[in-house]
Amino acid sequence: MSDMRPSDTREHLLSAGLRTLHGRGFNASGVQDITDAAGVPKGSFYNHFDSKEAFGAAVLSRYWEERAARAVALLADEELPPLERLRRYFAAKTAGMTEQSFDRGCMIGNFAAELSGQSRLVRDQLGAILAAWTQLLTSCLREAQAEGAIGADIAPETLAAFLIDAFEGAVLRAKVTRDTAPLARFEQIVFTKLLV
Repeated sequence: MSDMRPSDTREHLLSAGLRTLHGRGFNASGVQDITDAAGVPKGSFYNHFDSKEAFGAAVLSRYWEERAARAVALLADEELPPLERLRRYFAAKTAGMTEQSFDRGCMIGNFAAELSGQSRLVRDQLGAILAAWTQLLTSCLREAQAEGAIGADIAPETLAAFLIDAFEGAVLRAKVTRDTAPLARFEQIVFTKLLV
C-alpha cells in the first residue's frame, strides 16, 4: 500500500480503525493493531494523527457521520408520520445489534463508558455527537407534538435526550444479556407508555 496518496492512507486508517476500535475497544487496540489492520507502516499513522487519542476522536466522528446519514434518511421521511419514523429508526438500530450478535454495541456508548473519564478530547467529541443526535430526534418529536400524536407537556429536547439515554442503557444491557430483551423493553415502554 506504499503507493497510496496521503489522503487515501488517512481514509484507509480511519476505516480500519473504526472496525478495530469498535470491535476491540480503544484501550485494547494499539497503534500497531490499527496499522496492521490498515496494511500500512506504523509511521504512516503519525503522519496523519497527532496521537491515538486524536485518532479515536476522528474515528468516533466517522462512526457518527455514517449513522447520522442513515438516521436522517429514516427520521426525515415525510411519507410517514413522525412516530412511525421514530419506531422504524429504533427498530433498525435494534436489528443492527442483533446482526452483530451483541459483540460491538454502539461505539458512542462504548467510548462514553471507556474514555469519558480519561480523554477530554473524546469526551468533547462525544458531547457534540450526543447534541447532534438529540437534535435529530427533537425535530421528529416536535413534529409529533405539533400533530397532536404525543403530548406537549415535555419539551421535545428533553424527550429526545431521554430516548438516547434509555436506548444506550438498553444497548449496554443487551451486550451483557446477549439478547434483545432490553431493547424490546425500551421499544415497548417508549411506544406504548411514553410517546402516546
